Amino acid sequence: MALSLISSIMRNIFGLVALDSRLLTYLDRPDEFPSTQIDKLPPESTPDYTQPLSKPVRHFIAASSSELTAFISRDGYWNCLCITLGLEAGKSEVIAIDAVESSLDDKISLFVALALAEVCKSEEEEGEESSFSYSLRIYGNNAETKPFLEQALFAIGDSSQIIPLSSAPMQISHVQVNNDGKLQTAFLLTSMDGIIHLYTQNSQTNQFVELSSSTFFPMMGNISNHRTNILFMHILDQPDGKRVVCAGGQNGELFLAFYNKEGKEVKSHAIRIFSPITSVLVFQPRASTKTREDDELHLVVTCAIEQAIVYRSIETAGLSTSKTLPLSGNFDSVLCSHVMDVDWDGEKEILIGTYGRQVLIYKQVSGTQVYTVLWKRQFAYPIYRMTHLDLNRDGLDELIVTTMYGVHIFQPNMKKARDKLLEVLQYVEASKRQKYELLIEYQRQRELEKSIVFEIN
Repeated sequence: MALSLISSIMRNIFGLVALDSRLLTYLDRPDEFPSTQIDKLPPESTPDYTQPLSKPVRHFIAASSSELTAFISRDGYWNCLCITLGLEAGKSEVIAIDAVESSLDDKISLFVALALAEVCKSEEEEGEESSFSYSLRIYGNNAETKPFLEQALFAIGDSSQIIPLSSAPMQISHVQVNNDGKLQTAFLLTSMDGIIHLYTQNSQTNQFVELSSSTFFPMMGNISNHRTNILFMHILDQPDGKRVVCAGGQNGELFLAFYNKEGKEVKSHAIRIFSPITSVLVFQPRASTKTREDDELHLVVTCAIEQAIVYRSIETAGLSTSKTLPLSGNFDSVLCSHVMDVDWDGEKEILIGTYGRQVLIYKQVSGTQVYTVLWKRQFAYPIYRMTHLDLNRDGLDELIVTTMYGVHIFQPNMKKARDKLLEVLQYVEASKRQKYELLIEYQRQRELEKSIVFEIN
């Protein structure tokens, strides 16, 4: 798949999160698209409000040291919203970001969570080191979400909750939990105190309160009891209601657990490898959204020292069957991973990003368990995170790559996309023709049977 650079925003990038939202959007395409950045809402009135979208649209948010940049998907283009949250540049740093939209009783709520490090003592004398304080800030916790996404994002700073942290945070993720019979959105925070913290919203006060993660995830309780520093965690919710949780630790600990539809842990696995784990990603290799009983689950694990590893068929084999990704250890530490169907053949490819500024795309060789490098590209700065979404709503997903100093949006090769589409249309047309010919033959055979004069006793 050939990719072309569409846009780059140069600044320190500290996080990336995709946001699925049912909120309507309304801002038109700027005159200097794609370079225009919107730092406040225009004075023009918004369109008449209608009902939220029935199906969510995916957008994404990038976090720099003191502000957020939201990339809002629109038909044929996107808008960049620069959202300031009152953070002082040079004294505040965003360590991690997460965002989620939840619906309860037809009421939509938008939450953005930031893990921050803030300087609390400046250097007054030569050789004196600055100290830091850490906090989790949850925006949108106590305000009614606006009907349009642009309005909601610019208004999130109007309501926030600051939760002090005793040690440096590492990653934020969200999950749905059943708390006292009610389905609630919860934020999970991993930190250097070795505890996985879980925060969920109190229905009376709207404030997020901490609950024990072991109540909902026994594996996390075991991690917290042993004070294991988790650097990255991934939770996969399957369409059938089952859930897979994977976590990677600073000392190479790798944890994997499976939960049934009722939220009970049915099996778990744990091993240790010789490297800090920088990311974990559970995925289904088939690109189709329809699941089958024979669908497998694989796991990608990226490491700070060793090569990236793919654990195959983890539901049946656990963590016993693995393959390394060739050349993945040749470009310094591997920092992140992602999966997507880059060549539209129905099978997902594996993407990794390295501190050595490389993005590599791996494809499984048909009929084998071997992976080969399909595409490689060098950037100017280390690769931090990747995701994909249909940002301009043309039916083809763009690849989003964040580096140390920029957000890069890549568009698929449109000529190859057209050729692939024509190939699929020809296949569909041939299938229709074959079915029609079989139907004609069947009808002809039935007519012949009617002319038979013998009766069957």
